[in-house]
Amino acid sequence: MFGFLFFPLRKIYTKMEHNNRFWQNPFINKICIIIILALFMLIPLSLITKQVGEREYHHNESLRDITGNWGHAQTFYGPMITYKYLKDTGDKDKTETISATLYPDSLKYVVNSTSKELHRSIFDVSVYTADISIQGYFILDEHLAGTGEGTLAFNLSDLKGIQGNPVFVCDGKELKLKAVEGGLNAELVLDKKAKEGDRIPFQISMRMNGSESIFFKPVGSITEVEMNSDYPDPSFSGDFLPVEREVREDGFTAKWLVSQITLASLSSSSFGVKLVKPVTQYRQTERATKYGLLVIFLVFIAGFVVEIVSKKPINIIQYLVIGASLVLFYSLLLAFSDFMSFGLSYLIAASMTVIALCLYFAGIVKSKWAIVLTGLVALAYGIIYILLQMETFAFLTGTLLLFFILCIIMALTRNLKIGWPRETD
Repeated sequence: MFGFLFFPLRKIYTKMEHNNRFWQNPFINKICIIIILALFMLIPLSLITKQVGEREYHHNESLRDITGNWGHAQTFYGPMITYKYLKDTGDKDKTETISATLYPDSLKYVVNSTSKELHRSIFDVSVYTADISIQGYFILDEHLAGTGEGTLAFNLSDLKGIQGNPVFVCDGKELKLKAVEGGLNAELVLDKKAKEGDRIPFQISMRMNGSESIFFKPVGSITEVEMNSDYPDPSFSGDFLPVEREVREDGFTAKWLVSQITLASLSSSSFGVKLVKPVTQYRQTERATKYGLLVIFLVFIAGFVVEIVSKKPINIIQYLVIGASLVLFYSLLLAFSDFMSFGLSYLIAASMTVIALCLYFAGIVKSKWAIVLTGLVALAYGIIYILLQMETFAFLTGTLLLFFILCIIMALTRNLKIGWPRETD
């Protein structure tokens, strides 16, 4: 009476038996173990990534420490004349005090900057010294002409960077400066003959220390900036790009020309140049470690294919040693990059790893396939370095490369038989 259950139970048992035979296949077991070992390498890779982050943090701490003593990023805002005047309210016994600001009708900066590197422990920080000449003129309005006095204000982001005493000359008279929060002020008394529409010329000269960047706020009706620097890798940034620029190996020159009618807000608009390395060695090392698991998988797969083709087995301990060598490459890269350029660090670390693995492969495989595996490791490091130098096409190039490698693996394993059990009734 239970015969109708026998056939389904027999099918289930047969399936389980076939599955057991499948998982007992040495090829399948080896593939699974290799995948587990490759994923296990994520643990030391994550530790190295954490170490990279700590080194970058200490680098940024040194940057803040040095720039705190030398001078931070500088932003120039001014000059401008602030003043107060009385406004008639319509009531003959009452007047209202109005605060107003007069901005330059013409404003021109001429900046000559020289850069150098300061050292703190194993870290280097780029800083600059800039000789700045500012000139232009104000056009008096009726209120300032009637008042006859005001305050010439020039705002700076970091007064600590000023070298010596700046010189402010306005309307032919040198002004006495005083430091206030956020900049410099000078009391301005106009000639009694000054009237509405008169030009009030000004000249400012100063020497500034700074780091990271130098920016300007276009407060003039026309703001012009001419900058010359020996820094070879500028990054022009802000709301406006230079109308003229020339970047050379020994520095750059740039010119900005900004009209006030293009501004949404004087206080929020700015432009200038960043004088910092766009990608530090720590950022490049971090990017390199992101390819670590991919390199490990490729080398492990290549090793497995060589096992099949050459009939030379590679045991699990040897795979583990190979993986450890590939992970140690990133530790070597990080250590060397503290003392030399990233490119040279990468070359030394890759060469040491490739040579060590070449000797190890020769001892394991004992055939020409050791050279093939070594060449694959060298090729992988070479391609990863090229990808690190690319930005726009890095993902496309990496994807095409993986597809090409997959095609090679497909060609080498197309006739591979791993003894898959045939299902029988």
